[in-house]
Amino acid sequence: MTTEMQSFYTPSTSTHKSHASRAVNVNELISKYSSMTPSASVSLRNQQRNPFQRLVDRVRLGYYRYEVTFGLYVMTPSEKFVANTIVLVILTLLLWALVVYFPSLLYNKLSRLVWLLTGHSGEEVGAALGILDNYGNPITPTSIAEHAMASS
Repeated sequence: MTTEMQSFYTPSTSTHKSHASRAVNVNELISKYSSMTPSASVSLRNQQRNPFQRLVDRVRLGYYRYEVTFGLYVMTPSEKFVANTIVLVILTLLLWALVVYFPSLLYNKLSRLVWLLTGHSGEEVGAALGILDNYGNPITPTSIAEHAMASS
């Protein structure tokens, strides 16, 4: 009896089909081996979540993107705390500046635009319309007292 020995490097003489000749269905392979869920079940799952859960998911996704973009995911918790504190302080100061200084700046620029378009001062137009009375002038204790005396 002779046994048939076959090397890995010699072609087989058996009747197996060649892999190259077999047509591959890409959709079949994707559905078989992909870890992604079909889009219909993803949209159905998102519709079942309430708006609060979707908001929480968006916030978590935003924080994840922030961590990955700026490299916080490789930091220790104490380093993350320091970095996040610095970012929060800067954002708070920007918001404070926006709330405190932007209205008067906006009023001054709009007054200048009114003067450029009409030839009248913005204060005259604002007084005629009765809008934005105090934004052009900074609020001081004396201006508050004068306004209180004028209104009584």
